[in-house]
Amino acid sequence: MKLASIRQFRTGISTYTRKGEMVIVTKSGRMVGCFLPLASTHEIPIELKREFVAALGNHIAAQLSGKKIQEKEILDDFREFKKSRRRQ
Repeated sequence: MKLASIRQFRTGISTYTRKGEMVIVTKSGRMVGCFLPLASTHEIPIELKREFVAALGNHIAAQLSGKKIQEKEILDDFREFKKSRRRQ
């Protein structure tokens, strides 16, 4: 396992991926993330996938709530985006 600052991680991510090394990412000496390269998503236990999706959903909901954005606005925006892609 390696310890790397955000800058070191950004510049070395291809090496970490190629070597399959787990990396603890730090900012100002504090852990801010963890990188674990996988050969396949089948290696991730279903419980961990569920926990990740739930945490991500909660994070997105909090961000949207803080910016007072409604789900309808996002869906309308996405529909417009899809229409514009079809025209191209």
